[in-house]
Amino acid sequence: MSMAMLTVLQIIMVLAAYTSVTLLFPWIFLHKRFAGIRGASAKFMAYFVAGNFYIMNLVFLLQLLHISCWLTLVIGTLLPFAAALFRHRDSVLPVLERVLGRISRITGGEIGKKTLLVKFERKLRRMSSGEAGKWASRHALELVLTLGIVFLVFYMYGTNAVNVYGYCASDMVVHHYWMNEMIHNNIFVDGVYPFGMHCVLYYLDIVFGIPGHVLFRLFGVVQTLMIHLMLLAFLRSVCKSRYAPYAGMALYMLTDRFYEYAYYRYYATLPQEFGMLFILPSAWFAIAFLKEKDFIFTDGKKETCSLVSSQYLILFAAGISMTLAVHFYDTIITGLFCVGIAAGFCFRCFRWRYFRRIVVAGVAGIGIAVLPMAAAWVMGTPLQPSLNWGMSLLSSGSTEAVSEDASDDRASSGSTEAVSEEASDDEASSAETAADKQPVPKVPLSVRMQRLYRTVQSELQYYVTNYDAGMPRFLLGSIGLLFLLGILWFILRRKEYGAVLVSVSIFMLFLTVLQSAAALGIPQVVEVSRHAVYYAYGIAAVWSLCLDAVLFLLLRGNHLMDLGSLGTVAAVCVAAGLTGIKNPVCLTAYETNGAMICLENIIRENKDGGTWTICSANDERWMVDEYAHGYHYELITFLRKVEDKGEFASVMIPSSNVYFFIEKIPGLYVDYINTEKPKRTVSAEGAQEPLSSWPGIVPYVGNARWVTMSHMYYWAQEFKRLYPNEMEVYYETDDFVCYRIQQNEYSLYNFAVDYGYHHEAEED
Repeated sequence: MSMAMLTVLQIIMVLAAYTSVTLLFPWIFLHKRFAGIRGASAKFMAYFVAGNFYIMNLVFLLQLLHISCWLTLVIGTLLPFAAALFRHRDSVLPVLERVLGRISRITGGEIGKKTLLVKFERKLRRMSSGEAGKWASRHALELVLTLGIVFLVFYMYGTNAVNVYGYCASDMVVHHYWMNEMIHNNIFVDGVYPFGMHCVLYYLDIVFGIPGHVLFRLFGVVQTLMIHLMLLAFLRSVCKSRYAPYAGMALYMLTDRFYEYAYYRYYATLPQEFGMLFILPSAWFAIAFLKEKDFIFTDGKKETCSLVSSQYLILFAAGISMTLAVHFYDTIITGLFCVGIAAGFCFRCFRWRYFRRIVVAGVAGIGIAVLPMAAAWVMGTPLQPSLNWGMSLLSSGSTEAVSEDASDDRASSGSTEAVSEEASDDEASSAETAADKQPVPKVPLSVRMQRLYRTVQSELQYYVTNYDAGMPRFLLGSIGLLFLLGILWFILRRKEYGAVLVSVSIFMLFLTVLQSAAALGIPQVVEVSRHAVYYAYGIAAVWSLCLDAVLFLLLRGNHLMDLGSLGTVAAVCVAAGLTGIKNPVCLTAYETNGAMICLENIIRENKDGGTWTICSANDERWMVDEYAHGYHYELITFLRKVEDKGEFASVMIPSSNVYFFIEKIPGLYVDYINTEKPKRTVSAEGAQEPLSSWPGIVPYVGNARWVTMSHMYYWAQEFKRLYPNEMEVYYETDDFVCYRIQQNEYSLYNFAVDYGYHHEAEED
């Protein structure tokens, strides 16, 4: 089987496992309880939030108790079902008896194959003619368009996974390490950190047996699909026309007017993007609660909230909790959306009966997320360094304002010129004296607003819109139009619909300011290139809602509104095709395809026993950690030991099979978004340079990686010359070669051979 076909099957396996525990199981358990939630899209978000919340916190609980394993995870998963069966045992037992009786008749041969087929056909007919069939026939075109969105996501982001097999983000290695340690009930191994994504991946690994390296390679495709489906579900829940949501999404997914940073991070399994799954559901459940008018019942002197309103609040709290449990950036964005919702629904949000309930729900959600991290911190686990960095970022920020003349030449410099802090004291004092003598002219408000607009436009042009000068104006105009449409609908006495439009427009205004924070001289709480992901994602909602509001205004809910929105979807697709469709981007992974192909084959060939060791750069270190008989040996450690030229120098690796991964064209670890293709090959020139003596991954970065791989390549050539029959080429391509040595564990080879390029270690 080819690696591409294996990757496709693995994506299907990961998608099936994830949707089972986050959609199928919650639907089976909660479909009657969520009957009051209106709309298939809202129910979809409800099941998804409930499933993720339960799995995430189940893992947190078992990990903190140090009893997490396959058995406890399965028991914890089935516990709610067992409790429900016990509670309804009087009605369940007869059904169970009938099912078991039918199974016994089938296995006993009383019911034949033809009878089973006939019964199955009748069952399908009843289903197709029942409520499910009627619903599917009414929404057939929407289902087709949704499948189109799914196909488009797989095409845009799955193409990279099928063609590039390694990790496409350098920090995925450390996330893999953290998840692996959870197998040993060692959560927060590197310090307290939001582990929500790691909990979900760990659950899929242990319960479904999906290897960690497969999850980190391919779960990014699954989570990107769900991110887009959450956007679609949110838009279908707030829009009045059926097809307006698809217009905004088509424009967002097809256009090439966004800068690469707006979607590059979708190509990797990263916490920030996983946390995006819960932003829009949290916002929707807050909106749904605020739409409830008469939700309080008075029982004597006690006020009771209605069931569906309580469910909206619980789901809102769960969504807020998971944003913080995964990545604090997502909590910041969700918080800004909540502020926008409070402004849009100000006529209802600040009534005491609404205000106190939604605030309590939000605080409870944050408390649930903080609880496991606080418990670990109280027990002596320090904060993870990146969490310290995030907290320091929140408490500080840039205060330098960008010049009013900021323009496209920032693309070449990548930053705004600031006043030098190294000016002499004499220059500073003379400047202050001159400033005292000259009165500061007052700048008119109109001029200040023009400067502000130009600054914001420049920031959007640089970080979001692919240097397109007209696109920032279009984005800002869309946000302004949405706000005006919301005010118009307030005037037309459709307050709740107008509130949604105003809420989204104010939220996007906040994101616009946040995108330009450093240039405006206010604290920058989200790194700008990462923030572009949120901004482009939110713009899709703005476009869909603008279209929906205009159609609703002109056609007021009749069938022509749906036809108009469907026509707009077709027009958007045609316009995107004429102006340029975004091509799927195939990034360069941090390891070669050959290395991943070898890894899969090595695992498969050695699954029945026998010890094996992969000697490579650090990329595969945590990929083999799950396997009891698999080990990893660092290339730089190996070479440093080989360079010990003492009389009795020896380097032995005690395993039956030893595999050496050598890149003939060393990768470019220094390339942040990994779009630049490596070109420099290993050579004698590289081997003549001394090995890096720095710790960590420094020997595998930039020029040092070329030197390390050059040394390793010439060591392999010398060892193969000395032992031509023992050292075989296991796999080779133009940019990668893997050598295998099979040895007797009781008579090991000494790998310390003089390959002609020994040096004293020096610092880079």
